[in-house]
Amino acid sequence: MNEDIIQQVIGGAATENRTALSEIESKRILEALGISTAMPHAARSADEATALASRCGFPVVLKVLSPDVTHKSDVGGVALGLRTETEVREAFNRIRENLIARAPKARFEGVAVQAMARPGLEMLAGITRDPQFGAMVMVGIGGILVEVLKDTAVRVAPIDEAQARDMLGELRGAALLKGTRGMPPADEAALAALLAKVSELAARHPEIKEMDLNPVVVYSDGLCALDARILLEPVEDSRRVDPELRARRLANLDRALKPRTVAVIGDRGLREYMWLHAQDGFKGKLYSVQPDPREAAGIEKIGVSNFNSIAEVPEPIDYAIVGVPRQSALQVLTDCINAKVAGAGFFTAGFSEVGDDLGNKLEQEMRTLASGSDIALVGPNCMGLCNPGLGLLNSASLRPAESGGDVCFISQSGTHAISLVMKAPGRGIKVNLAASIGNATILEAAEYLDVMAADPATRAIGIYIEGAKDGRRFFESLRRAAARHPVLVWKGGVTESGARATFSHTGSLATPAAVWSAVMRQSGAVEVINLDAMLDATELLTRTREVRGRRMALVAMTGGQSVVISDAFARYGLEVPSLSDSTHHQFKTFFKVIGGSYKNPLDAAWTMGNVDNQGNVDRVLDILDEDSQTDAIVMELRPGPGFGTIRRDLSEQDLAPMIDRVAGFARRAKKPFAIVIDAGHIQPEMESWVVGKSEEMARSRGLVTFVGFERAAAAFRAAAECYENRLRLAR
Repeated sequence: MNEDIIQQVIGGAATENRTALSEIESKRILEALGISTAMPHAARSADEATALASRCGFPVVLKVLSPDVTHKSDVGGVALGLRTETEVREAFNRIRENLIARAPKARFEGVAVQAMARPGLEMLAGITRDPQFGAMVMVGIGGILVEVLKDTAVRVAPIDEAQARDMLGELRGAALLKGTRGMPPADEAALAALLAKVSELAARHPEIKEMDLNPVVVYSDGLCALDARILLEPVEDSRRVDPELRARRLANLDRALKPRTVAVIGDRGLREYMWLHAQDGFKGKLYSVQPDPREAAGIEKIGVSNFNSIAEVPEPIDYAIVGVPRQSALQVLTDCINAKVAGAGFFTAGFSEVGDDLGNKLEQEMRTLASGSDIALVGPNCMGLCNPGLGLLNSASLRPAESGGDVCFISQSGTHAISLVMKAPGRGIKVNLAASIGNATILEAAEYLDVMAADPATRAIGIYIEGAKDGRRFFESLRRAAARHPVLVWKGGVTESGARATFSHTGSLATPAAVWSAVMRQSGAVEVINLDAMLDATELLTRTREVRGRRMALVAMTGGQSVVISDAFARYGLEVPSLSDSTHHQFKTFFKVIGGSYKNPLDAAWTMGNVDNQGNVDRVLDILDEDSQTDAIVMELRPGPGFGTIRRDLSEQDLAPMIDRVAGFARRAKKPFAIVIDAGHIQPEMESWVVGKSEEMARSRGLVTFVGFERAAAAFRAAAECYENRLRLAR
C-alpha cells in the first residue's frame, strides 16, 4: 500500500472541500493498493478526446466526467466500443447533450477516455460505512444489473483473503467464478486479494465513506477495475471508552452479577415491595434504602433493614436495585457513585424510550455522570441483573435455583429476559447469569458478553438484541465470546421499512439486514428466530454431547413419519446419509422389513415400538451410535406402551418403560442424541396430559426433548453451526 499517494489524493480533495473523488483520482488510489485498473485520460473537448483515443488504440470507451453524477449510464454518459475518430467525436457530443437533457444542473467537465477492456466476468466490489458497525466490504455479481440481481456478500472490514473467499462462496452466482458456458474459471485468488486490500484501506482511512468498483472484470489470470468512484466524509472524533476505565467497570459488573450485598432503593408498598420480595431467597445480605417513613415502616415489617440513604448502609454494596421516579434518578446515581456501589440497575423508566425532552435530558445527564465513573450502570428502563443460584432475581415471578448454572442470557427486553429465565428450568437448562439491559446507556450488550464469556461456569450464551449503539464494539465482543462458547442471537426488528438513497451501488446494497447477517456469520454467533428456538438450541447445546457434524441418523416409527422427519432436517441444511455397510449388515439380522425399513431414516415401529420388542431399542440405537456415516441421532418417541393410536387414559407407569430405556441409551451414547415426542396418535382430549407428562418425565431423566421435527431440526442446525464457527474462528 503506497500510503503517500493515498494521502496526497485524499488531501487534495479535502483542500478543495470536495467529498467525491473523480474516476481518475479513485483509480490512483487503487493503483497505490496494487490493484490493476483501466486508467482513463481526461478530455475537455472533442478534439482532445479524439487525440487521446488515437493514442490509446481503438476500440475505446468514453465516460462522462461530472462531480454531480453518481451512475454514468443513467444519464447516457457512457459510450462503448468506439472504433474511429468520427465515432469518438460523435460520442463526445452525444454524452454532453445527454447530460444537459437528463441532468441539467450537473456540471460537465469533459469525458474520460480509456481503451476498451477485453471481456471477462464482471464483478462489483466496494466499501461502505454502516452507522452501527462501521467499515464494511462488499462483493457481488457486477455490471449494469447489479441492483436488480442483488447478489452480494458483505463483511465487517478488515478481512483477510480466506474470509474474502468465504464471501465469494456465499454468492448465488458463485458457479460463474468456476467457469460456465464456455467461459474459463475466474481468478478467485486475485479477486480475494482485491477485497482484502480495499477492506484494509477502509479500516485505515475512516474518511472514505463509500467506494464503488463496478465493474471489476475478472479474467482467468488477474483482473482489472474498469470503473471506480470514492466518496469522502469528515472523520468524527472517536469516543471510545478508556480501556482502563472499561476494565474497572467490567470488574464492577462482575461483582454486581455475583453480589454478597444488595440494596433495594425506593421500593414501595404500592408495588407490594416487589423488589424486596423478589430477593426473598437471596443468599447474601439484603438492605433497603427508603427515606419515606411511611414506606420504611412497611419494609421493617417484612424483616429488611431500612436506611434513609445509601451512605448509611454499614457495608459496601455490590448491587443496587433502583425503583425511584425518573426525576430522582440522577440524585440516586450520584449517591451510588459517592458510596462506591459496584453496580446499579435502574428499573426506573421514562427516559429516551419515551422520546420526550425531559426523558432525553435526564438520560443524557445520567450518561454524562456515569461516564466519569467506573460504576456498572445497568439500564435504565430495565429489569436488571439475575443470578438464580445466589437468589438474586429480577422478578418476583422467578424462583431461586438450588445451585449455579452454565447458561447466560442477555436481553434488551425485560419481558424476554424474564421469560428465558422462567422457562429454562422446565427445559433442564440451568441459568448461570442473566441481564435485562434496557436502554443500555453506559453498558451495552458487548460489556455483558465480555463478563459472561469470561465466567468459568459459562457453557453457552443467548442474546435478545434490537440494536447496538457501538456496533463495532458489539461485533468484537461477540466474536471473542463465540470463539469460546456457543452464542445464540435472537434479533428483534430484522425487517426493513425501506431502502436508503446512497452514492453508490455498494451503499445501496448494504442494507441493515445484509449487514446484520454478515455480522452474525463473521462473528461466529448463530441466529435463532424466537424464544422457543433459543430454548431449543440451548437445551441441545448444554444437555447432550457436542454436535460436531450435520450427518443425522433419524429413527421414525412409521413410513409417513420417516418421510416427514427427513424433509424437516434436510430443509435446515442437515444431511440424512446412507448408513454404513456394517450397520446394514447388523440390521439385516433382526430388523422387520415387512412394515418397516432400516434405510436412513429408519421406519422402526414394527422392530422396536411395541411392548414385546422394546429390547430392540437398545440394539438399534447402539448400532447407530457406532455407525461411521452419521454424527448425531434423533428418535421419534411415541408415548405409551405401543405405537398404535392411544384411546385410553394412560398413567406414568404406562409411559415410563420406553422413556427409561431410551434414557439409558442417552447416558451411554457417544453421539449427541435427542427425542421428538409425537402427538399424532393420541386422542385430542388426552394429548395435553400425555405430551406434557412425557416431556416432564423425559427431561427429568436427562433426555433432550423436542415436540415437533421442525424444532428439533432447527436446534441441531444451530448446534452444528456453533461448532463449525468455533473451528473456523480458531484457524
